[in-house]
Amino acid sequence: MNERAKDAQLATLRAFTFLTSLRPDWRGELIIACGLSAGGEEFSMASNIAGAGFLTVESKPGICRAAMRSGACDFIVNSVDEALRILKNEIRKRKPVSVALSMNERVALEELVGRGVQPEMFAAFGEAAESAEAAAQRFSTLGAMIAEFDHKSGNGLDVATKLEEFTSQRGLDSVVFAFSDGEQLRVADSQLLHLVARDDPRRRWFASAPRFFHRERPHRRLAYLTLAERAKLGM
Repeated sequence: MNERAKDAQLATLRAFTFLTSLRPDWRGELIIACGLSAGGEEFSMASNIAGAGFLTVESKPGICRAAMRSGACDFIVNSVDEALRILKNEIRKRKPVSVALSMNERVALEELVGRGVQPEMFAAFGEAAESAEAAAQRFSTLGAMIAEFDHKSGNGLDVATKLEEFTSQRGLDSVVFAFSDGEQLRVADSQLLHLVARDDPRRRWFASAPRFFHRERPHRRLAYLTLAERAKLGM
């Protein structure tokens, strides 16, 4: 997925929709990723919105700090012990949390594998993907889903293909709503939130997108909607 350089909100929406195409509720589950660049930051936000506990391993402290400023990470830590302590506490309470582990990727992943940490899903991004191949194989052997964004080995879930299948089956199209000011956006966010049923995973997106993208200019909201839903909104 190359949307990050072009459109962070779109990349996050696509990653979130991919996750909820596999299961509507990720609360209580662990997702591990390697690398925060080239889509990793958006995957972190998507995982948080989906309700998961998210751990990303990133060796560059500056990238971790940038992710913290953008809201993609809740904590930055320097040891596996500290990362697991935070994750265990929040996952046990079924609360979303995003932790950036600022360590050499290969070393950190080897320690995680050695300690028997088993995520529900694993993904790797950018330059860090090469360091993650052995860990991906190990996690896959133990039952983890391997999400393949740009780095595709052919052994995992092709995110773009899965997303296209899911949206096509449900008649969903990616829609962009643009607004002249923040008040119009807030009204639209409220309308979108009440457009879908309470058990529809998209409600999590409509509820959380304002928090992650409140600094974005121009004001806009992206969503996956059916033709009937778009007609009902009249926007």
